[in-house]
Amino acid sequence: MSSDHSSTQNLENSLPTMEPSATSTVFRLPPGHPPVPDHEHFQGTCPRSGKHEFCPPQKGDVRSVCPALNTMANHGFIPRDGRNLTFSVLFHGLKACYGVSTPLAILLVTGGFLLIKRSPIRIPFLSNLPLFRAKNPDGSLSPAGVIDLHLIGLHDGVEHDASLVHLNTPDGQKYGPVQIQEDWVPMLVGDIQPPVGNQEEPLKHHQRDVTADTVVSTSSDDSTASSKTLINSPEYLTTLVDEADVGRMRARRQKEILPKKLDGVHAEIARGEMAIILGVWNSKYQSKTDKKQDKSDKAVSEKQGIPLSWLLQWLAEERLPDMPISPEAGKDVDGSTQGMDKATTMWRPNHTQSLMDVVNRTSQIRKVTEALESEGKS
Repeated sequence: MSSDHSSTQNLENSLPTMEPSATSTVFRLPPGHPPVPDHEHFQGTCPRSGKHEFCPPQKGDVRSVCPALNTMANHGFIPRDGRNLTFSVLFHGLKACYGVSTPLAILLVTGGFLLIKRSPIRIPFLSNLPLFRAKNPDGSLSPAGVIDLHLIGLHDGVEHDASLVHLNTPDGQKYGPVQIQEDWVPMLVGDIQPPVGNQEEPLKHHQRDVTADTVVSTSSDDSTASSKTLINSPEYLTTLVDEADVGRMRARRQKEILPKKLDGVHAEIARGEMAIILGVWNSKYQSKTDKKQDKSDKAVSEKQGIPLSWLLQWLAEERLPDMPISPEAGKDVDGSTQGMDKATTMWRPNHTQSLMDVVNRTSQIRKVTEALESEGKS
């Protein structure tokens, strides 16, 4: 790590902690995860886990509706408490966690700040002065150029309706619901083509989106067991999800929120966020030892995409996937999985995810979504 970057990190750690927002809460552990005693992520660090080992949010932490950013916080690529996020913190976190290119990271961070009507520019010392501090909708104050994950969830900023695993923002609310609808996760499997396993018909989908006032808590044992079964299924590890599959997911969700409609900008954001992860985890970048595809299945071997179980785990648990450890891989220090399967290690980037690749994948998703929407109108 360069001295400049180390100095930047030291400066960010010295920032005053932002006042807790209304969304501070305690989140459940993913199914099968060893118990983690309650603790605090003081100044964004975790006293109980390794550098990038998974640790769920603790009391006082904040999270957003974005699985990519929440995953970064859960693994310590940005402050684990979800606070004191500057351009530099988010920029370096995106590159380290997902391997995105510099142009893509700049676009994502700058766009994120501007869409929630905040400046990405932070001037040391001056930004802390009362004149430059920004008042948040919940009444808390932030230095200029500093945000938290809660603020990123501002409705119709980066956040949008028709999320794959979150409810629409209720009328009159400023921020989208952060609770994951776990019973929606299995519904994504029904959008995969060819159908997964012996599934003759797609899984039944919700006919209409619901609001936070009408939904029943999704932290039931049934939904938890269902998510765990899907994520740990060997068949789902060999099932790949591509742009056409995501296009069907997007078309379904946009149909379910009718008569509401996404505007062009937020429809593109919804496609783009999935296009990024499709490129980051694409099967063409995985080593042969990591690909556990059945070569006798021509449809599976020819399809490029990301493992279905990885996608479900990312959306449901907001954590990076585990990968088998090859004999020559050695011991993984940063991503150790204490108490978990010792034959696996945390996935790490093996290529640079470019902006142009995201643009191309977004276009593919859009074509499928728009074609399905046109069929529905005819």
